[in-house]
Amino acid sequence: MSWTATALVAWSGIFGFAGIYYGALHLMRRQNPEYISFAGLCGGLFLYALATAFTVDSQSPAEAVFAQNLQHLGVMPATAFFVDFVLRLTDEAHPRVRAAAMINAALGVCAVLAGLFFDAGVAEPTYDWSHGELTNRAIADMSAVGMAFVGVGVSFAFYGVVILFNAARGRRDLRGAAVMTGIALAGGAWDVLARLLDVTPINFSSHGALLPVLGFSYVLVGRFTQVDRQLEDRTQELARSYDYLRVTQQALVKKEQLAAVGELSAVIAHEVRNPLAIIKNAVSGLRRKELRPDDGETLLAILDEETDRLNRLINDLLAYARPISPEHGEPVDMRRLVMHAVELAAGGSRDISHIEIELELENEVAEVEGDEALLRHALINIVDNALQAMPLGGTLTVSCRDTEVEGRPCVAVEFHDTGEGMDTIVRSRARDPFFTTRQTGTGLGLAIVDRVARAHGGSVSLESRHGQGTMVSFLVPRDRSSIAPPTS
Repeated sequence: MSWTATALVAWSGIFGFAGIYYGALHLMRRQNPEYISFAGLCGGLFLYALATAFTVDSQSPAEAVFAQNLQHLGVMPATAFFVDFVLRLTDEAHPRVRAAAMINAALGVCAVLAGLFFDAGVAEPTYDWSHGELTNRAIADMSAVGMAFVGVGVSFAFYGVVILFNAARGRRDLRGAAVMTGIALAGGAWDVLARLLDVTPINFSSHGALLPVLGFSYVLVGRFTQVDRQLEDRTQELARSYDYLRVTQQALVKKEQLAAVGELSAVIAHEVRNPLAIIKNAVSGLRRKELRPDDGETLLAILDEETDRLNRLINDLLAYARPISPEHGEPVDMRRLVMHAVELAAGGSRDISHIEIELELENEVAEVEGDEALLRHALINIVDNALQAMPLGGTLTVSCRDTEVEGRPCVAVEFHDTGEGMDTIVRSRARDPFFTTRQTGTGLGLAIVDRVARAHGGSVSLESRHGQGTMVSFLVPRDRSSIAPPTS
């Protein structure tokens, strides 16, 4: 193999690698269609350079025709992909030109495969310096059909170069590629003209095809560098935004903490001051010497009631303030727990003789893995809220049943009261801490219930309309395989 053929095989390796690289890049980043066009261009040049290496050492007419047909199987699509690539690279539309170049390439490939490009009968060995060294190779004459297709292809290539030079006037990154492409195309045009004039060509195109590939690769690598710089700038911008958001979040958290402290102070001031005032008055009454025994018993009952009220307030505040971390011991019998919670809530100091409580509990309800004390506290809070919502009387219906949510076995406990109900605004804020519409109360009941449910991987949902009562659904999974709360 001559040194010229060896060099051409090396060039074909470069073209092949570039074609594979940019083709794979297109598959990974489909938002850049110019990559597949450049891959097609490199693929055509790969075949052209490899076939030219065979042409250099061809000794017979048959070898010459085969090698030269192979050359044009690469040149025809390479020309079309060159036009397509330039139009995409310069953001020019020209859809008709792109389509015409592709059609010419497709028809040219068909003509090559049909054997219409060259005449094997006139191919003969000849000595020439067409590749920079004295070679003895066979050269096949191109037919009129082949000349027509090549001429049209060269015209499209010149059109692409014109577009490229026009774009390079306003884009510095394209100037080097434009100059290299112009040099390569001028050399290729000379080769075609020399063949038509029956002059031994120097075959600039065999080696000059490397120039536009290098130039365009530089442009595409420059784009990568630009994208990398943009990503770095965006990363720095995001870092600055993150720092700003972190500072803002800290400020908001501080404001929320101050707001929570303010709400807590208001709750304590209201909920503690009133019982203290009542206790103080009761103590003053007990100090009177002329106090009758019946009055003393009444005052002691008042002291006991207000003491319980303060105790409930402290328990609610402590329950909400401390982190909720369920302790899992023995499996919890939810049916028994619901009955116990209703009994404890109904057995409080308030008079509920005007309220009817109905239990609709399935005979067999699955046990759950959870903290019995926390679950009991949550259920008591729900029942207590329902009883307070019916000051004029009503019915509280409590049901407990097995169910499934998103394929997970759960136990659903539902509390349906016929009390005052809630409008949309109140319902949306019902689980907010310290939110209450009553004269007394901390507003922590449902907030604690919600935290307990989530700590067990469950959820709480509310359905209510003003004047039509409220239904609270307390859902808890039977096992603790997942902590994600199921959707209600």
